[in-house]
Amino acid sequence: MLPPALLRLCLCAAAAAAASPFSLRGDHRLAGLFPLHTEAHRDEASLLVRGCDDAAFKSHGYCLSQALRFAVEEINNSTTLLPNVTLGYEIYDTCSEPTNFHATLCALARKGRQGVQVLPSFQHYEPQAVAVIGPDSTRLALTTAAVLSLFLVPEISYEASTELLSLKRLYPSFLRTIPSDRQQVKAIFLLLQHFGWTWVALLGSDNIYGRTGLDALQELLTASNVCVGYRATIPANSDANNPELHNLVQILTEVKVNVTVVFSNRGSVLPFFEVVVQRNVTGMVWVASEDWSLAQTIWQVPGIHTIGSVFGMAVEKPEPTMLERFEAWRMWEEGAVAESASSAEAGSESVGNARLDCTQRCTGCRVRATVPDMYDAQGSFNVYSAVYAVAHGLHDLLGCASGACSKGTVYPWQLLQKIREVNFTLYESRISFDAHGDIQKGYDIVMWKWLGSNWASDVIGTFRVNPERLSIDPGKILWHTEDGQAPSSVCSEACKPGEMRLQQSRHKCCFSCVACPPGTFLNTSGQYTTGFAPALSSPAHILPPAPVSPFPASHLLWSVKPLTQAMDFGRVHGANFRWEVFWEKSPLCHARAGNARRNEQVRWESRAQGAAGRAPHRGRALTGSEVCEVSVSSADPFDCQACGLDEWSPAGSEVCFNRTVEFLSWSEPLSWVLLALAALLMLLIAALVVLFALNASTPVVKSAGGKTCFLMLGSLACTCSSLFCYFGEPSQAACLLRVPLFAISFTVFLSCVATRSFQILCIFKLNARWPALYEAWMRRQGPVLFVAASTAAQVALCVATEAVSPSVPRREYRVWADRVVLECAQSDAADAAIAYTLLLSAGCFALSYAGTDLPAAYNEAKSLTVSLLLHLGCSAAVLCSQGALRGRADTAARVLGTLGTLAAVLGGYFVPRAFVILLRPHQNTAEHFQMAIQEYTRRLAAA
Repeated sequence: MLPPALLRLCLCAAAAAAASPFSLRGDHRLAGLFPLHTEAHRDEASLLVRGCDDAAFKSHGYCLSQALRFAVEEINNSTTLLPNVTLGYEIYDTCSEPTNFHATLCALARKGRQGVQVLPSFQHYEPQAVAVIGPDSTRLALTTAAVLSLFLVPEISYEASTELLSLKRLYPSFLRTIPSDRQQVKAIFLLLQHFGWTWVALLGSDNIYGRTGLDALQELLTASNVCVGYRATIPANSDANNPELHNLVQILTEVKVNVTVVFSNRGSVLPFFEVVVQRNVTGMVWVASEDWSLAQTIWQVPGIHTIGSVFGMAVEKPEPTMLERFEAWRMWEEGAVAESASSAEAGSESVGNARLDCTQRCTGCRVRATVPDMYDAQGSFNVYSAVYAVAHGLHDLLGCASGACSKGTVYPWQLLQKIREVNFTLYESRISFDAHGDIQKGYDIVMWKWLGSNWASDVIGTFRVNPERLSIDPGKILWHTEDGQAPSSVCSEACKPGEMRLQQSRHKCCFSCVACPPGTFLNTSGQYTTGFAPALSSPAHILPPAPVSPFPASHLLWSVKPLTQAMDFGRVHGANFRWEVFWEKSPLCHARAGNARRNEQVRWESRAQGAAGRAPHRGRALTGSEVCEVSVSSADPFDCQACGLDEWSPAGSEVCFNRTVEFLSWSEPLSWVLLALAALLMLLIAALVVLFALNASTPVVKSAGGKTCFLMLGSLACTCSSLFCYFGEPSQAACLLRVPLFAISFTVFLSCVATRSFQILCIFKLNARWPALYEAWMRRQGPVLFVAASTAAQVALCVATEAVSPSVPRREYRVWADRVVLECAQSDAADAAIAYTLLLSAGCFALSYAGTDLPAAYNEAKSLTVSLLLHLGCSAAVLCSQGALRGRADTAARVLGTLGTLAAVLGGYFVPRAFVILLRPHQNTAEHFQMAIQEYTRRLAAA
């Protein structure tokens, strides 16, 4: 059956040559596709495939073809790999796209025929070649892979590295022994990161290799902190006179980028660097892709040693032993050919008598071949590895492990499956393929070095896969810069610690720096940091530092709940998720990494809910109903972040400090002074109680109120005891007792003072006008009822206000940035109790003032009036200071105001009577009081 016309290209005249370096008979043949010549000129309108002998010779391609012959000869001489089976080959020159397609069809032609036969199923299709080695370039490999994949014929390329060929959906039979550009792109990316180059230019050749490589690299850079300042394509098929090249180089110098990645083939990059040298571009860093990093044609450009430092990606250096054996084989073959010069001239290298395929000729190849360089050596090892991969696949398929190989038919799809599974070591290099058909191999990082104008390259680092890692030896780097140091390539210099970035353009690497405002921080270390506030004049009640989690970008709320509640691990929505776990035996606030990402910033906070009088602590066992929060910020890592509620920071800070917790502590000196004064007042009250008890029957004590004095002194003692609720960390009990205890006890005292003043006024002034008033007052127990009623009213008022708006401990954050004020929350309703005492004080003042002309023994109006005025003044001072003073000062002012009130009333009412009892006993007699009353009567009569 004749093949279709589209598949029957006009083949060159071909006949099997008896002895040819292009062909070798064997049980199973390989097809080798190598660029022995550069692309030849051809007539676009002609379908005829022309030979390549008229094109320029490529020594690199010839070296690769010899590596295939060497590998096949080694395998055929092996007694273990394919013991009773031989490999053959057909080598084709792929100098152009037509010749490459022709070679592909020759390999695909059905065995024993000259055409490709189209069958309903290719499971039993047996082509001329069981596998294809090559071609070299991405452009040619895409064509070959597309055709061969239809028949599932294994194709192993040695230099086609584009990532497109890893798509098994499109190219299921394609494999390669050179790393994919995906690995090369990662290696370049890690190299840029290693030296901190964040402002780079990308140049690529105008072909699939350059465009796909740049696309992959830019995608990787965009997702990182590296910016692309300029990207351009090097014009194809141009020379140093091309104005586009000159314009490209000019723009490259104007954008002030010190590092340029050139992802190009050697053909395109040659005229580019000629222009770079012409325009005297010096001191830059160039990162070369694998195709031209070791190309002689590039470093032989005159003056190229002035362009700066050149890094390059190179496939892992092959084992020297293989190269030595390969070179020895070549030398032996050349010697054997020299001994039979006539055979060599009449053989395949001559177009003369031998009738060979037009793509299987290379006149004078051996003579024109140059000494292999490192680039040739790397490519040769790739070809060598590809041939051995096919041989190992045949070894498994034919069951050669038993010592003899099967002679059955080998179908390509069967061999393809075995080649994908090979895993063997070849001169210390592991040969295996991943699911994409890519070899698991890394790169050497090379650097160009010049000694004068002499070129050399040195391996200064490596990139390895599984896992991906880059290692650089700084001691091997020789920077070609003015100062001999690594150049910098950044759009904007890094901000100082505590400064955030303000974007200036679409490039995130171009920015200005502004200090973070107070209350925010910028932590660029990747972990949240808790600091300690500097020591203040007061005791620093500082929360212990929060634990640092190993994972910082999302919001994770970790709730610790009572064991009786259900456990809900929640659902993960992108970067925001919530986990709730069991709480048992008061666990510490901690977290497991779980699904959290690495390098995230974590802030830990513990918040107590309803814990009366206690401030929440960090990193302690939880009690009651508490929540341990982990706030993981996914914001811009170069933007200022707000500190936590219990934290503060000055402007331009990179850490947050724990706020100082402020309250009037028992241990500070101010508290000692106030407590000492309160203790002295308590002792004074106790002394007055004893003194008045010992002199209870004397006129002075009776005139002061008799037994009522003890009630008054007791109420003042209770008032004084309320002061102790102001010291220490506010608790629920202290906040509830503080105001009611003072208000109720002081109301008792004022009520007693008011009844006593009213009684004296009735006796000396009102009794004469309204005698029945005093009699009814005394008969109906007026003093007792008044004291009880006023006190009950105060009690009811305090209970009502505390029930409506209870006074509880609270943390006030708005007073100072660096401190948290612990205080009792006093509502407006609670102030009603204080207002009641002030109203009662004003009534006492009015009654005492009305008795200024009473007998001297009963006239304490002056001292009592002064005492009440001092009390009202202290109360007014405390009320006015509430807006101006906060924290410890406010608490101290309240204590001091109460102490002033107590001292005033004791000094104005009780101390004068104690003075009479102790120092003027002659005035503490009934006669003295009678004389005072008579004197008052005579004065009234005279008036």
